[in-house]
Order: sequence, then structure tokens, then C-alpha cells
Amino acid sequence: MGNPYDVLGVSPGATDEEIKKAYRALSRKFHPDANVNNPNRERAEERFKEIQQAYNQIMQEKQQGGGSFTGYGSAGFGSYSRQAQNTPQMQAAANYLANRCYQEAMNVLNNITEHSARWYYYCAVAHAGLGNNVTARECAEQAVRLEPSNIEYRQLMQQLNFGGTWYSSMGENYGRPYESFSRFCISMVFMNMCCTCCCI
Repeated sequence: MGNPYDVLGVSPGATDEEIKKAYRALSRKFHPDANVNNPNRERAEERFKEIQQAYNQIMQEKQQGGGSFTGYGSAGFGSYSRQAQNTPQMQAAANYLANRCYQEAMNVLNNITEHSARWYYYCAVAHAGLGNNVTARECAEQAVRLEPSNIEYRQLMQQLNFGGTWYSSMGENYGRPYESFSRFCISMVFMNMCCTCCCI
């Protein structure tokens, strides 16, 4: 691969938004799913991989080789650090997750035959982003089983489990947050009416 900025067709001084816009447009154009009937399908797939690598390299440089993506929500739910993925497909999945393109990430992940702990982790993040919380938990648990010492995987599993518990407990009172207060008010009104009637 040559200069990553040339691959994406942007200048080195381009803003993050310009880089993302170019990346998304090129990814859609050369995505394997968009080139199923293309006679130059193999070249399109190679180009797609180059685009993923170029974007990955630019973002790593901008983040000075570290940092983390937030995969879901402003609170950092499903955040995951950028680690060196050993295949272009895993890099593509990481890029899609970083841009909250969860269905596209799942499409890429579903075409990978070797399921590592990182693969299950990415699946968990993608499923959580799509709202498939049960499947997300199962994938996170499998990632932890494969790499029990990985803190990142454990944190995601805890976030998914805590989120489920919180929602189920809060859901019991959903729509009735003032029920006990209402009972108190009704009792007070009734007592006031009784006192008023007795005093008249």
C-alpha cells in the first residue's frame, strides 16, 4: 500500500470529518457485498482492503498509536482499544465498529471463519449496537472464556450484564414512578375531607 492519504483521496491536512467521509464513500463503493456481480470483483476486494488499511493507519497516526474507540453510546459502553488485528477483515470490522456501522461490522465478521476471542468481542459490540443484547452477552461471555485474563472483555461483559439488570429492575416501575407518592396524596386528601366534614 502506498500513501494512505492517496488511497483515500484526501490531503494530509484533511479534517477527521473529511477523512471519514472519503473512507465511507470508498468503503461502500468497493465493499465485497456491493461487487458480487462485478467481473473485477477480486480487484474491488483488494481495493476495499487497501481502503481499510489506509483508514486504520491514518487514525492510528492521528491518535499517536493508541487511544480507544467508543463503540456504543456517549458513556463509553462497548469501548474497545485499537489493537493490531492480523487480518484486513478484522481491521475492517474494527473500523466499522468505530464508526458505529454495526450491521456492516456484522457482515464482515460473518465472513470470517476463524473465531478468536477478539472476533467474539467485536461480535458482542456489534450486537449490542444493534440492540441484540442476549446475543451480545453470549458473545462477550465466549470472549472471556477464550481469554479470561483480558480486562477489556471482562469490562464489556460486566457492562452488558449490569445494563440488563438495571433495565429489568427499572422496568418494573416504568410508567409508575410516583405511585407511592400518589397513594400518600390521596390519603391526605381523604383525611382532609373527613376533617372538614367533621368540623362543619
